[in-house]
Amino acid sequence: MIAMSTAIIILNYNDGERTSKLAQRIAPYKTIDHIILVDNDSADDSLVKLEAAKEAFPEKTDICRAKTNGGYARGNNLGIRYAIDRYQPDHIFVANPDVFFTEDVAARMIEVMDGREDCGLVAPVVKQGRNVWDLPGYAGIIESLFLISFNLRKRRIKKELMSSGISVCKAGVLEGSFFLLSRRAYEEAGGFDERTFLYAEETIMARRLLDSGYSEYVITDMTYDHLHSASIRKRYASSKARAFHHFRDSFRIYNKYYLHTGPVRDMIFDICWGLGYVERVIYDWVMRLAHR
Repeated sequence: MIAMSTAIIILNYNDGERTSKLAQRIAPYKTIDHIILVDNDSADDSLVKLEAAKEAFPEKTDICRAKTNGGYARGNNLGIRYAIDRYQPDHIFVANPDVFFTEDVAARMIEVMDGREDCGLVAPVVKQGRNVWDLPGYAGIIESLFLISFNLRKRRIKKELMSSGISVCKAGVLEGSFFLLSRRAYEEAGGFDERTFLYAEETIMARRLLDSGYSEYVITDMTYDHLHSASIRKRYASSKARAFHHFRDSFRIYNKYYLHTGPVRDMIFDICWGLGYVERVIYDWVMRLAHR
């Protein structure tokens, strides 16, 4: 049997302590050969914290620095391409700093990918919240603009997956907080779309993988922890409405280049985005009142 190699990309923005802790927790894992810490042009002392992780495990840890913060897609592409150029890994984990997973989970993800020729991306089920949804067409994009309807659908999908009795299922889209990519699939799909800054990255990746002949799989009997967008909350002060501007910009790209929408559907999208924005403003207001 040919030995497979792995790398993990952890993208950091102003969250160096959390990134460093995750890197040092997983460094002893035999399932991970290389740890690539990508600093997305942080404005704090993140690099000092990342250097501490490298010093603790110098033979296993590399640091990449982005010249500017180009968002999730560009930052992860930088780390993945660095790993490919330097180490040629067969499998590439991508993880947010605010996740945690065991080595058993990592090993199972590799096992699932190796056992399926069409597996381009695989992830376990997240404990907190929901990390699986349908690959959307235009109607699905409109639905995703509204917090209540979209979250109810994701809740239903998770419930069906967990009650199916099937340990590995095909999925439409898996959340970008933690997953395993096939290097071959990544290269054939062309990587993440760097025209996005925040949101839609995993949806576009799912579309690109599907167009390249690959599927995404979710492991229903394995889980990971996610503290949910700690770095995003730092930047946007826990406001769903503020971050929602990036949602609009990214899904305009998805609509134009992947769904090939025209002026009428684009106008409907913009109107619905406005309604979704109002919904998030109300949500933020209610949450602030609840936490007083």
